[in-house]
Amino acid sequence: MRALAQGGLRRALAWLRGRPLKQLAAWIGALGLALTAPFGGLDEAARPQLGLVKAEQVVPTGPIDVSITRVSATTRPGQNFSEIEDGYYLLVFGTARSTSSTTLTNSELRDAVRLSGVDGLEKGLMIEDYLPAAEALKAQPMVYAVQDSTLMTSLVPELKYEVAWIWRRQGAGAPSSVDVQVQGFTWRQRVLDDYEGWLDPAPMAHLRLPVTVKPGWVRPATEGAS
Repeated sequence: MRALAQGGLRRALAWLRGRPLKQLAAWIGALGLALTAPFGGLDEAARPQLGLVKAEQVVPTGPIDVSITRVSATTRPGQNFSEIEDGYYLLVFGTARSTSSTTLTNSELRDAVRLSGVDGLEKGLMIEDYLPAAEALKAQPMVYAVQDSTLMTSLVPELKYEVAWIWRRQGAGAPSSVDVQVQGFTWRQRVLDDYEGWLDPAPMAHLRLPVTVKPGWVRPATEGAS
């Protein structure tokens, strides 16, 4: 039995020696975070306070430079949206410019902006789960290009887009103002595999903006209609 245990230990050590150093470091970091989680985690004391920014101010998030310009609410933003009878769409307008050397996916753009403290937000696209105010940061927006109202699926390097981050809010009227948070990312290797990318979105800056209520989109009358 002792010989079997020693053999297993030797195989485990040999396997660990074959792992890339960066991967081993990521595992050790994850283990440390798990062990210290009951006490607030490794970075609780060093966690930065949110910076207060102004409308149109550019916030570097890591992969994307983001600016927030205005916020509006409507029952139907456009033709591609269904009408909300008991609630509003909340639209956060701004710009996004990729600073990455490769094309980014929709996930980085989506995770760059969140609403804080707003109740009744839909958790995500096609997820009919509406969150309390304390969990508003979990609500994932849809991101559309303002120019042609198409869903943003990627972000090309160095191009600047005017976009709208859009949430559905059910069972409540339009708020008079909202707290918009911009999230920053960390470039690192993901634990347990070799993938490297922009991970760990976390709030880094915020601003409070008034909400302008707009009428819902209405299909234009056809030519010749009386």
